[in-house]
Amino acid sequence: MNVDVVVCVKNRAESLDRILQQIVREIPFKNLIIIYGSSKDKTKEVAERYTNQVFWDGDKGLGAARKLGMEKATSEIVAMIDSDVILTKGWYGRLIKYFEDPKVAAVMGTCIYGYGCKPLELYHEYMRLNIREDWGCHNTLFRRDAVLEVGNFDETIQGAGEDFDLYLRLLNAGYTWVWAKEVVVYHPMNMLEYLHHLHWWAKSSCRLRHIISTDVKGKSLFRFYFNQIRLILEAFMTGIWFSIEIHPTMIIYYPLMRIVITMTRLKGLKNFAFRT
Repeated sequence: MNVDVVVCVKNRAESLDRILQQIVREIPFKNLIIIYGSSKDKTKEVAERYTNQVFWDGDKGLGAARKLGMEKATSEIVAMIDSDVILTKGWYGRLIKYFEDPKVAAVMGTCIYGYGCKPLELYHEYMRLNIREDWGCHNTLFRRDAVLEVGNFDETIQGAGEDFDLYLRLLNAGYTWVWAKEVVVYHPMNMLEYLHHLHWWAKSSCRLRHIISTDVKGKSLFRFYFNQIRLILEAFMTGIWFSIEIHPTMIIYYPLMRIVITMTRLKGLKNFAFRT
C-alpha cells in the first residue's frame, strides 16, 4: 500500500524539524505534504527543506488544514502526524498491518502527553491501560477513500474536535477506528502547557454538540451541572488514592485538570445550549 504523510503545523519550527527527520528516516512515504498556518518563526522555511509540497491553510483552523492535507494526498493510506510528537521505533510497521481488514478506516497509536513531566507521563500510561476508547490525529493512519466517503474533515472546526467529529462519522458509516494501545508516541509538554491543552480541547464546539445531544436533555443544563460538580468532588476525594498509584504530585494535578475541563465546558455549554 502506498502512503502519503500529512503534517499540519503552526509556530513549531524546532519540533517540525525533529519529526520530519524521523518521518524521512522511518516511513516509506510516496508524498510528504505539509500544511502550515501563518507562523512567527521559520516553520515554513523548515518545511520547504524537506518537501516541495508545502501549502498554506489560509489560517482557517485545524479542521481546514487537515481537510486540505487529505485532498492533496493521492495514496491509499494517509498518515496524519502532529509536528510536536516523537515517534517510537517501528511505529509505521506496527500500524499499517491493520489495514488488511477493509472495514478499518483509521489506526492510531497511544500519545503519551507530558514527556519530560513524570506525573503526566505516568498519568497517561495509566489511561492507556485502563480506558477503552480514544481518538485523535496526532499519530494516525487513515484509509483515504473512507475519509472522503464520509465528507472529509470538517473545515468549519477551527479549534479542537475535528478528530472527534470524523471519528463519529466513520463509526456511523460502519467503519472501524483502531486504537493500537501498545504503539506509543511521546508529546513533550509541561503541566501548564497541558492545562492549556485541556482548556482548548474542552471548548471544542463539536464536543459540546455531542454532550448536548447525549447528556443534556430538553436543553436543560441541570443534569450536566450536577454531574460535573459531582466529578469535581470525586476528583478531590479520590485524588489521593488515585495519585499514589500514579505519582504523588497528582494529588494536586488531577483535581486541577478536572476543574479546567469542567469550568470550560460549563461556560461553553451554557452559551451553546441557549443558542440552539
